[in-house]
Amino acid sequence: MTPDVHCGVLCIGECMAELSGDGAGGYRLGFGGDTLNTALYLARLIGPGRVGYVTRLGDDRHSAAMRAAWEAEGIDCSLVETVPGATVGLYAIDTDAAGERSFTYWRGEAPARDLFTRGDWQMRTGAMAGARLVYFSGISLAILPEPGRERLIGAAAAARAAGAIVAFDPNYRPRLWPAAGAAAWIARAYAAAGIALTSPDEEAALFPEGGGALARCPEVVARAGAAGATVRAGGAAVAVAAPAVARVVDTTGAGDAFNAAYLAARLAGRPPAGAARAGCELGARVVAHRGAVIPRAAMADLTGEVTHAGT
Repeated sequence: MTPDVHCGVLCIGECMAELSGDGAGGYRLGFGGDTLNTALYLARLIGPGRVGYVTRLGDDRHSAAMRAAWEAEGIDCSLVETVPGATVGLYAIDTDAAGERSFTYWRGEAPARDLFTRGDWQMRTGAMAGARLVYFSGISLAILPEPGRERLIGAAAAARAAGAIVAFDPNYRPRLWPAAGAAAWIARAYAAAGIALTSPDEEAALFPEGGGALARCPEVVARAGAAGATVRAGGAAVAVAAPAVARVVDTTGAGDAFNAAYLAARLAGRPPAGAARAGCELGARVVAHRGAVIPRAAMADLTGEVTHAGT
């Protein structure tokens, strides 16, 4: 039975405690995760209560703080399961002089790893079947055991067959899984999705002989950072330039924000090229700030621009 979930957009994955540089040689504690970042920006762009996050948390204070922070951003948490006695994973971000980042993870036994193998996983797949948009990533897949991956990809394919927009970002992380194993699962995710949100570097690493997103998805967006993005849909390819950024501070979360703006615009009826322009604009705002989530005031003027229909 499909659960009574009021939000039409579901983002699926894991959020972790995040240690990021404070600019003065120390670290500050926050929360982050690729699909969570996208969910947060989507909620800001399309309105509170319309975006739900699908994950599992513990019952410790960090898990409670995460949930409270998400709810404060307008994210629906009705599909966030609490696991007694569990806690969340942790990662640290280090950035170089150019703002490029590297990650160190302490995931351990984070409950999100059993998102589709323990607890009420049937409720989660049922919710996907009734969604308007489903979004997940290669990290969503990588943290799961194989049975969980099978169920997530199967539920995504079923949601698309039922009329949902299904979007997938490979977000390939070599530390999570080797390219050979990752490519096989990511190829299946592309086949289940209607929209691929990827990058030239990821496609080259995963599919050096071709046959990646372009062979499997009808709508492919290749993000290229400061070089903008290229959208291929309906047999046409369109290059979109990115706004100039005076100083890149931190690239963390820029791709996640791009994805949110792109999907918000597509939901509003904007064509792929217009949606990519919206994605580039929000991504440019993010790289000018430290951390994956920028202040709401830094993007307040973009909401109407992102979501209105047009070119």
